[in-house]
Amino acid sequence: MKINPDAIQTKEVLEWEGLHLLNFSQSSCSQKVRILLSEKRLAFQSREINLKALEHTTPWYLGINARGVVPVLVDNGEVHVESNDILAHIEERYPSGQSWIPEGEDQDSAAGRLLDLEAELHSHLRAITMGFMAPKKMMAKSEEELEAYLANGPADPHREKQVEWWRDFRVNGINQEAAQEAVRAFHAAFSQLEGRLEHRDWLVADHPTIVDIAWFINLHRLALTGYPMTEHPRVDAYYRRMLARPAFQTEINKGPLPLRLMAPVYRAFRRLSGTSVKQVYASAFANRSSAKLSKVAS
Repeated sequence: MKINPDAIQTKEVLEWEGLHLLNFSQSSCSQKVRILLSEKRLAFQSREINLKALEHTTPWYLGINARGVVPVLVDNGEVHVESNDILAHIEERYPSGQSWIPEGEDQDSAAGRLLDLEAELHSHLRAITMGFMAPKKMMAKSEEELEAYLANGPADPHREKQVEWWRDFRVNGINQEAAQEAVRAFHAAFSQLEGRLEHRDWLVADHPTIVDIAWFINLHRLALTGYPMTEHPRVDAYYRRMLARPAFQTEINKGPLPLRLMAPVYRAFRRLSGTSVKQVYASAFANRSSAKLSKVAS
């Protein structure tokens, strides 16, 4: 989505030449865009917006993207937001070699459905991320931080909803019901992907596209939290195919080592304490398994 220049308060970005990506190393949506730029070997200037240091809540950044999220692509003074839209823009503006956009009516239709499904899972991905990648006290935002987030930029309904969510998270965290709902949603989505991957290596074409990049980020984030990927063997093999590509591997391993180690350390803690994603998955489907056993017994 291209932002109208009149809506941009930080006017200096309108004068930037070339490609500039405002992003955070550990942001999953930032990783999406960096993967495509790397696969296409496009030169760009990476401008780190440190979410841990709350740089996304500053008047400077909110004057570029009123939602206060990353990434933002500035392409010769044009400001683009929303990671999937940025992926499409990059391929359309800078075509080279293999096309990363699905081609033909059938592929385009399938791509639309799959990207819509991926987008529908964002709230569930956040629930699992915030609940299982680090302790709540490390992830929660203070009231002072949230007030600054609201006050430092132009009014934006999306940002207001984000503040409401963060306030609730600080008090309640991610409860068992929300975690179970999230793993059920991903189980259902992955069941659809299993069907598509029965006779193909990639979701919509005979080579990777932006659809695969979008889904890879979900898969990788879930793998980091300990979601039982082996419950979906074709999806698991598909994830590992993408993980083996150098551009994918490089971009997900960027950022400070302590941040990259946090997820596996906390995953081990949750496993030892009996509260891992895998155990949430088992409890989410316990009733279904019991029902099957009862039906067989009868």
